[in-house]
Amino acid sequence: MLTLTEELYIAEGLIRKCYKHPTDNNVCVKICKPTTRAESRLKKELLYLTKIQKNKSTDVPYAKFLGEIDTNLGTGYLYDMVCDEKSNELSKTLEYYLNKKNSNVFNTILEKAICDLKEKMIKYKVFSNDLNARNICCKYLANGGIELIIVDGMGHRDFLPLADYIKYFAKKKVNRWFDKSDFYTSLAINCSGDY
Repeated sequence: MLTLTEELYIAEGLIRKCYKHPTDNNVCVKICKPTTRAESRLKKELLYLTKIQKNKSTDVPYAKFLGEIDTNLGTGYLYDMVCDEKSNELSKTLEYYLNKKNSNVFNTILEKAICDLKEKMIKYKVFSNDLNARNICCKYLANGGIELIIVDGMGHRDFLPLADYIKYFAKKKVNRWFDKSDFYTSLAINCSGDY
């Protein structure tokens, strides 16, 4: 059994708390809060992640699900930990950077990273039903760039999941989500290009 302490606590959302793995810096452990909604949403997310993780590309823009483990706080769900390449520090969320006053150079790099995320979501048909800045980490790369990684809210609720198979529908879905997101419209980003 894995023992999680408050020293390992990272953050929490509406339905889960996130902890550092005590012995593996590349893994985080998510624990559901005790609500029916949390378990229902988690089951849907895990089914979705299991399906899309069959694509073995290393370029996909989400934290991969690695399995389950018993912990002192209940069942733990293991995911990739998102860390900056040079410092190996835990990557901060997109929300964190949007709330800071940054330089025009940084904003240009961030806008490129947002457009790259959108392109990858369409290319790999990766969907997030809760696409907002607090669910996306900004991973600083060794080359000075930023890679955006979705860390929560994966999946969609489509009864007929045409977007999972047809690029046209995937593009429409991703464009719609970005247009509604809390970060894309506030930055007035225009990602042009035929994905």
